[in-house]
Amino acid sequence: MSRYLSAFLTLFLLLTGCSQKSPHPGIAPEAKYKAFDYEYDYIIHALYYKEHGDYGRAYIMFDELYRKTGNPEYKIESIKLLIAGKRYEDALKQLTALIEKYPDNVTLYRLMTVAQLRLNRAEEALASAKKVVELEPENVQNIDLLASIYLIKGMNQKAYDVYESYYSTHHDDTTVVKMASILYHQYKKPQDAIRLLETHSKMIGCTENVCLFLAELYRQNNDLENLADVYARMYDATKSSEYAQKAAEIYAYKKEFDKAEKLLIESKADDKLLLAIYKHTKAYEKAAKLAKDLYDQTLDPLWLAEYGVLLYEAAPKKDDPKLLKKVIRLLSEAFKEGVDDPLYYNYLGYLLIDHDIDVKWGVDLVKKALRAEPDSAFYIDSLAWGHYKLGECQKAYNEMKKVIDKLGLKDEEIKAHWKKIEKCRSRKK
Repeated sequence: MSRYLSAFLTLFLLLTGCSQKSPHPGIAPEAKYKAFDYEYDYIIHALYYKEHGDYGRAYIMFDELYRKTGNPEYKIESIKLLIAGKRYEDALKQLTALIEKYPDNVTLYRLMTVAQLRLNRAEEALASAKKVVELEPENVQNIDLLASIYLIKGMNQKAYDVYESYYSTHHDDTTVVKMASILYHQYKKPQDAIRLLETHSKMIGCTENVCLFLAELYRQNNDLENLADVYARMYDATKSSEYAQKAAEIYAYKKEFDKAEKLLIESKADDKLLLAIYKHTKAYEKAAKLAKDLYDQTLDPLWLAEYGVLLYEAAPKKDDPKLLKKVIRLLSEAFKEGVDDPLYYNYLGYLLIDHDIDVKWGVDLVKKALRAEPDSAFYIDSLAWGHYKLGECQKAYNEMKKVIDKLGLKDEEIKAHWKKIEKCRSRKK
C-alpha cells in the first residue's frame, strides 16, 4: 500500500494548495473549495483503481470528487482517465465544456489535442496544438506537439519552421536534433543535417544528444575521419572513456597512431589497444613499461610474458647475459603461473636456441608450440634452427623445406637460416 500512499501524497500536495500557483496554468487558484469529509479516502481509492488499470472506476471516483468539491483538478484527472480508457468522444465533450469555463488552461487543450489525434481528426488536433503553443510558447513539449502534427499531415516545412523559430531563441540541443532529423529523414539531405549539427556543436557544445546523431550520420557515410573527431569531442565534453576508445580505434585503423596514443594515455580507456599500438609502431620501451604496469595491476601472468618479450625487443644489446637471464626468468614464471600459449613457448624456445643457451630445452618448447599450431611456418622455422644448432642437418633441412614451400625466401631471417642449413646438409653429405 505504500506506493499508493506515495502517489496520494503527491496529488494531495497539488490539490490542497501547498503552492500559491495553480498546478494547471489557466485555472486560477480559488480561496476555498467545498468541504468534503471523505475526500482523501476517495483519492486513495481512485489512485488504487488507476494503478491497477481499472480506469472506469478511477474515473467515477475522480468525477465524484469534482462534483462534490468543485475543484477542476479532479475533473482534469477524470478526463485523463477517459483518454486512457479510449473513451475519446466522451473526453472531447467534457473538455469542450470545461474549456468554456477555463479558456486559458493549456492542459485542457493538450488533452483535447491527444483525443482528437486518437480519433484521426488531424485538422482539429492542429488547431488545438496551435492554441497550446499560443498559451505556453516557451514549453518545448508544446513545440514538439505542434511539429509532430505537421509531420503527421506531411507538412514537413511547417514542422521544420516551428522548430527553427523556437531554436532561434533557445539554441537547445533537443530542438536542433529534431531539425536535423527532418532534414535527414523527410528531405533526405544528410549533408544539410551534418552542417546544422556541426554548427551547433562548435558554437554551443558537443552534447551527447547532438553528437551521437552526428556520429551516426558520419558512420552511415563511412566518414571515419570526422567520425573519430566527433567521438574525441564527445570524450572532451563528457570524459566518458567509451567515446575515447571509439575514437582511438578509428585512429588506429587509419594508422593515425599519434592521435590514438594521446587519447588513450589521457583517458586510460583501453591499455590493451595502447599496447598493441606500441608494438605495431615498435615503441618497445613504452610497450614493456605498460605491460609491466598491467601485470602489477592485474597479476595476470599473460602480461608478465608480454613484459619478458617486450623487454628483449626493446634492448639495444640483445646478447647481454643479464638481459637474457631476466627474460628467461620472466617467461618461465609466466608459464608456472598458468600461461599456456604457443606464441610464448616458441618465443622462449627460439631465444634459447638462437643464443645457444639451452638448445634442447628450446627445441622441446618449440615442439610444444607446434603441438598447438602444427602448421605455423614460423614455429617450424624455429624447430629447423634448433636441429641445425644440434648438428642434425638433414632434420633441419626437412623442416626448413616446409617453411620455404610456405613462405618463400622473402624474409631475411628465413633466407639466412636456409643458406646455413643447406650448407650444413651439403657438408654432412
